[in-house]
Formats: sequence, C-alpha cells, structure tokens
Amino acid sequence: MKAAAATALALAAIGPFPASGSGDPALYPAAQCAAFWFGWDDFARRSTLLDPTPGDPARAEAFARVAHRLTTGSPEAVDAFIADQRGMMMQMIDEATCGAGESRSLMERLMQTCEDFGATQPETARQP
Repeated sequence: MKAAAATALALAAIGPFPASGSGDPALYPAAQCAAFWFGWDDFARRSTLLDPTPGDPARAEAFARVAHRLTTGSPEAVDAFIADQRGMMMQMIDEATCGAGESRSLMERLMQTCEDFGATQPETARQP
C-alpha cells in the first residue's frame, strides 16, 4: 500500500471524527488540532517546502490547553494522544505538500475543523 493511502486510512480511522473508543471529548478536535499544529511545525522545521512560523508551536500549545480543560480523562492521556498523533500529522502534511490527494483533502478538512473549533474556545480564539 502506498504511504499516502496508508496514512490517510490511519488518520481516517481516528479523525477528523470524534476519537473512537475513548469517549473523551478532549481528543477531537482539540487534541487532534494540537497534534496537527505540532506536526505542522515539525514538518516546517525539517522541510524546504515550508518556513517555520513562530506562532505555530504556541497555537499547538493553545489547543493542548483546550484539550486539558475539556478532558474527562487525565491530562497525561491527552498528552499521550497528542504525542501519538503528532508523527502521523507530520507524515500527512508531507504527503499533502507532495500532492497526495487523499492526504491533501484530509489535511484541508482538519485545518478547517481546527479553525472553526478554535474560534469558539477562549484559549484559541483570535483576539481583535
């Protein structure tokens, strides 16, 4: 199976849909968005295709704070989820920037979800 298809299938199994199995509302979208922005920053630091943006780690941390606030589990479980997803997010972004259609579509949907959700949370809402 091609890497792009494998990554898309792995991500589709966990999101962007409510994280299955745990029932913890913190995992999607808050923790998923934290993992995405950490993965974005990781990719930008390793790639010649994107320049790192100083605000991206802060954005990821803000989504992690939202997840910690919303969790019905433990902050450690949220952090473990973010750490687990971070590498997959970086792989998805890599594939998306190289033109993998499934990964690009998934990345765009997740970015929109994060933007929409982030606008509703005090930690991530843009200030005027």
